[in-house]
Amino acid sequence: MEMSIRALATPALLVQLVFACFYISGFVTYYQHVWHRAFRSTDATLGQRRWYRIYLIILALGIGNVLHFGGYTISGSSMMYHNVGLFVVAFPLLDGEITLGEFAIRALGLIEIWVAHHAGNLTAPQTLISFAILAGIIIAARKFQQQLRFNVWWNFLFAVIIATSFWFSLPSASVGVHVTQAVAWQAVIMFLFMNTFTCLFWISQSRENRANAHMRKLASYDQLTNAATYTAYQQELTEMFTHAQQTNAPLTLVSLDIDHFKQVNDHYGHLAGNAVLIGVATTLSEVLDKYGNCAQIFRTGGEEFNIALPGQDPETALPLLKECWATVRKHRYHYEDVDVAVTLSMGVTAMHSDDRSIDDTYKRADDNLFQSKHAGRDTITIEGVTMHSRTQQELVATYTFFTQGIVDITTPDNARHRSELLLRMYDNVEDRWQLPDRFDISVETQINLIERVLANSGTKRVAINLTLAQFVDQTVATALTNFKASTHDLAELTVEITDVPDVATMRNITPIYRASGVRIDIDDVGSDNSYELVRGLLPYVDGVKFAMQNLRQTNDDQQLRERVDFWVGIAKANNLEFVLEGVENAAEVQFARDEDISLVQGYFFSKPGLPTDCK
Repeated sequence: MEMSIRALATPALLVQLVFACFYISGFVTYYQHVWHRAFRSTDATLGQRRWYRIYLIILALGIGNVLHFGGYTISGSSMMYHNVGLFVVAFPLLDGEITLGEFAIRALGLIEIWVAHHAGNLTAPQTLISFAILAGIIIAARKFQQQLRFNVWWNFLFAVIIATSFWFSLPSASVGVHVTQAVAWQAVIMFLFMNTFTCLFWISQSRENRANAHMRKLASYDQLTNAATYTAYQQELTEMFTHAQQTNAPLTLVSLDIDHFKQVNDHYGHLAGNAVLIGVATTLSEVLDKYGNCAQIFRTGGEEFNIALPGQDPETALPLLKECWATVRKHRYHYEDVDVAVTLSMGVTAMHSDDRSIDDTYKRADDNLFQSKHAGRDTITIEGVTMHSRTQQELVATYTFFTQGIVDITTPDNARHRSELLLRMYDNVEDRWQLPDRFDISVETQINLIERVLANSGTKRVAINLTLAQFVDQTVATALTNFKASTHDLAELTVEITDVPDVATMRNITPIYRASGVRIDIDDVGSDNSYELVRGLLPYVDGVKFAMQNLRQTNDDQQLRERVDFWVGIAKANNLEFVLEGVENAAEVQFARDEDISLVQGYFFSKPGLPTDCK
């Protein structure tokens, strides 16, 4: 049976427009209620939320297909049924917080409708073009979900592309249905009415949700800036973290500071400083509002803020963060007759699967913020990589590892046995690499820097230095051992410690490192670490390092030899590797040979340098 869809007279078109909009309003309201149960409900169990997520898919695809079937059987309203069915299947592509798998099922439902209507004419040029446009629609929906959902103009353009590429590409006979150009125009107009209504509904609901949330959280908000307080930050961010872990959804955390805020207070006064705080918080909130109601801003102290972005990874969140950064940068904040310009430094990280609490995620965000400050401020650092403000797009590493060789002097060419990796940070003011103020960078940053060394040098055996807090942290130990086990280019990984733990802590942490053969060396024995301090730890380590440079000022040559002799004996008695550090001349190399020491390190062989300098 073939059916011809005829253009409607104006009264009939208006009636069907009203009916379609009323139907869509009811469907979207119910659909959003189910979405809220799936993603926002606090009284539903994890299993119940999963079923609600499945139900959302069934609801959209099931009703969409029923409506399309109705379009094939009801002649007078065929265009309306097909159009509403198309909309019901298409708009869930803009659902927030869904996984890639859930999105793929929604996309397949739209593709199925598209194929059904173009069956029998799939190789026609206009059909192929429409499928190319459909691919772009799906990609855009995934990548720009927030902008397309809550920005009226982008949403309208998105709907125009869907409707026109669908209706104007249909063959003359589509699954037994004939469509004229006039009908296609009416269908596009109806689709745009339904879409505009839905977009305005989303925006209205978003504003209403924020207003209701404001009334509930008023007591938890900072009265100066209207950003959530530290108390609310702890509670709400913990809830976001737990929800993201349970649903396997992404969560991005941003730590940010107003640069040189103390100078603002000192120069203009505290009232001007308060005006800047209020203005920056307002600016950030206005930018975040443009992207929907998922982002949450917190004032955690002084000029420090945090932004939580549930359902987004750093790559997805970057356009929003760039806009926050750039908008504050261009703004002028007024107090009496003063205009104050300020900038932001940001640190950004994603929740990782092995994060035990939100504190782990926050530590990485804070590390990245610290890196932004030491890169010259006014910039964004994401997972250890800093976006330089002067180019706004150039990515530069502000941390790196220098390498210095530990050589085997028993070989003819003093071959490098391993490379010690020494942390450096780039000083933009001095335009050079220098020792950082602090060494407790996140383990993710350390691993990233080790990977750069392996990629840019010929070394496959490396040693890194850990602070005591890093060494005894089981998360750090596990990450390093997993990295060692999974990295084929890394033949040996040694961790060196100068500050040592007690025996009980060493006994507990050592098995984690040993699980994949990570070595443990105690550095600076005989100077910072006396025999009495470390003798109980010797059964749990693989080697010791004696730093002659630490003792030259307080010991003559004979005393220095006696100390080296003592520690060489301790190493041999405990079957430990011994490294003599601080070798600076040929006489000290000969001394090492006389003492039957094979591994030495010092300026005589190489100074610390970038990995490309020491292949």
